[in-house]
Amino acid sequence: MRIFFCGLFLLLTNSTSLQAADEPKRLVALVDYIGGDYRNAVEGAKIVNQIEYDEMLEFATRSLEIFKQLKANEGGRDTAGIEKDLQALASHIKEKSGEKVVPDLAQQIKERLIATYKIVTHPKTLPDVETAKVVYIQNCAQCHGATGRGDGSDAATMRPREPRPANFHDKDLMAGLSPFKAFNTTTFGIQGTGMPNFSALSEADRWQAAFYVLSLRFSLQQSSAGKTLFEAKKPARQFTDVATLATTTDGELTEKLSALFPAKEESEKVLAYLRRGLLEERKPDPLLRARAYLGEALDFYRQGKKQEAYQRSVDAYLDGFELAEPALFAKDASFGRELESRFTEFRSSIRRGDDITRIRELHSQLETRLARAAEILRDDDAASGTYTLFNAALIILREGLEAALIVSAIIAVLKTTGAVEAIRYVHLGWGLALVSGLLTWAMAQTVITVSGAQREIIEGFTSIFAALVLFSVSYWLISKIEAKKWQQYIQHKVQEALTVRRVAAFVGVSFLAVYREAFETVLFYQALWLQSPSTQNFVICGLLVGLALLAVVVWSIFKLGLKIPLRLFFGISSALLYLLAFVFAGDGIKNIQAAGWFSETPVQHLPRIPVLGIYPTVETLSAQGVIALALIFALLWVAKGPARANTR
Repeated sequence: MRIFFCGLFLLLTNSTSLQAADEPKRLVALVDYIGGDYRNAVEGAKIVNQIEYDEMLEFATRSLEIFKQLKANEGGRDTAGIEKDLQALASHIKEKSGEKVVPDLAQQIKERLIATYKIVTHPKTLPDVETAKVVYIQNCAQCHGATGRGDGSDAATMRPREPRPANFHDKDLMAGLSPFKAFNTTTFGIQGTGMPNFSALSEADRWQAAFYVLSLRFSLQQSSAGKTLFEAKKPARQFTDVATLATTTDGELTEKLSALFPAKEESEKVLAYLRRGLLEERKPDPLLRARAYLGEALDFYRQGKKQEAYQRSVDAYLDGFELAEPALFAKDASFGRELESRFTEFRSSIRRGDDITRIRELHSQLETRLARAAEILRDDDAASGTYTLFNAALIILREGLEAALIVSAIIAVLKTTGAVEAIRYVHLGWGLALVSGLLTWAMAQTVITVSGAQREIIEGFTSIFAALVLFSVSYWLISKIEAKKWQQYIQHKVQEALTVRRVAAFVGVSFLAVYREAFETVLFYQALWLQSPSTQNFVICGLLVGLALLAVVVWSIFKLGLKIPLRLFFGISSALLYLLAFVFAGDGIKNIQAAGWFSETPVQHLPRIPVLGIYPTVETLSAQGVIALALIFALLWVAKGPARANTR
């Protein structure tokens, strides 16, 4: 333990690579160490460990030197007002004051520095254990071992050989360690040892690793038993507060818990729950998971494991980015689409077997953009009430418009043809779709687990099937343009045109059009709802506003459809359904590609136009090419209609 913290001290005090802006953080880390370890040096005004005591004297002296430099950088001002306290701290250590005085004074100094310089001592939320494990395995396990016992594969060959990597199962070591101290270690490294700095990792990743190392020595059984004990006592919420857990050492937590759980075995189990169980209860951060999976994909590719690399790149999109996609699109849709295209490019590059340099470049671009995405989602200003209301209204308007256009067009056609009885089947179709969408979402939250791949496959095949049905209905509509005597057609052909099969097609297309949007809409609103509890009322208001606007738009389309000339009406309706079939075909193939079922062959220099379902890959464009050719054929067929009639 002494070697571990000594290394940290050497780095904090001697590293010339750190800028002056880091001096407050270095001073906080040093004072934090003094406050936490003084008890190991002095007890009852007596030295109990001479080596530890000598370190305390050295650290106190060095803290004054750091403060002197900090004061000089600030024009001779003692901004935090800690000079006298630092001097008193050094005096108390020299006088071997009681083990309570020094820690309390050190805590006061630390808190003042943190407040003055706004030093971040904890993440916004607790990490989740799954993502944290991936970060740890990728960056720490080589030396510290997969289970944290200091027996990693690189431990035997690292230079220098001593001190050995820390063993995170050592109770003495962990008693003086907090996630904040571990975070400082990963940030700065330890000069003169094999412990490098990991400042290249994002701050979020460093917090993931810092919390994870404190969970390693506890078993699942200990954590489960600790949860039962903890919930039975219902202690103060401060025990589960992220700031408390980040800045409190295991020894300090145990001391606090002992008041509620006098039995040492019980307090140890509760500590296991606080250090491990709370992390296991956290839902994974999708963007962190995406970055972790992308890192694994890059590692697999380096090792020549192309298939594993490709699968991990698919996982990064489906089980990572896509889960954050609704919230990101709600805040910055253009950036979200651009980031989505980067994932496609990364997957395609791996599948083609591009040079590792190109894979690294694409990975770096994704890393940068995912970090930016995290900033966008963390931006509290963007979660204002007005902004939330606008987005909530836009979601239902945007997602509902496609489905509403289809349904309203079909209903208008049926009214025009006099087949009013068939309208109820169309209503039945979209009504069932809404219920099915809600049920699918509810089951995905409770009964079943819908993976990212399954979600994409469902959406993909639903879109393709919807495109086929839309094509069938639109072709039927456009074929009616050639009817010269529509009233005669209504009288003699309505029953023939609206057979059970045709009505079933109308029901099917209304169901598919609405179901395709319903589940996706629920996901968007769920993300917006969880984004900021303080704006949830605005989400409800936005939904109501969006529904009202959607109703006005649908009503306008419906009324306009009944007033325009019949030939023009059928032409517009048919064109609309063809356009939606074109969009659905592109979306469907794109979704199935994302699940890894279809290959992705990018077409260079073509724009990405999601509103038209255009994604520049050979596969999506081929499917849409078939739809376009079918349209051309239909138009030619209609154009030749009069000629065919004259030959009869």
